[in-house]
Amino acid sequence: MAGVCADAGCGVVLMHTRGRPDEWRAQQQLAPDALMEMVRGGLVQSLAAADAAGIAREAIVLDPGYGFGKRFDENFLLMARQHQLLDLERPLLAGVSRKSFLGHALASLHGGATPATDQRDTASLAAMVAVILQGASIVRVHEVRQAVEAARIADAVLAALCAQRPA
Repeated sequence: MAGVCADAGCGVVLMHTRGRPDEWRAQQQLAPDALMEMVRGGLVQSLAAADAAGIAREAIVLDPGYGFGKRFDENFLLMARQHQLLDLERPLLAGVSRKSFLGHALASLHGGATPATDQRDTASLAAMVAVILQGASIVRVHEVRQAVEAARIADAVLAALCAQRPA
């Protein structure tokens, strides 16, 4: 597929995943540094493959792969440390909307039951703001109007932070 994308000159999203979906549940919880090394290493490998295929660097967006081969708590750790991927010098895309790890975190508020995907919108907005504050420049969402409003606030916070940094 990399060759086809290179020939077409199209943009690509390189997403990290750990194994195949049927293997995800059996994965061991990783220590924070090991998780970040795994995600970074996978993305670096994908960047090298894209480069070897002739995909233009400016056509590449990176996705840490929230929910794809990560244990529930690993996703929150990845959110908190996502900014560490910015030195790969590609825009970061984060798709956290309605993910199962959000539902898992909310289960205690719902009598122990994981809320349905359409009942995770508030959690999705909170997660989206968190990933924006940690460097995501592209987000995948379900509720567009609410997401635009929340992103506008996150962007205002980032602008205020940038204004406070010495020149």
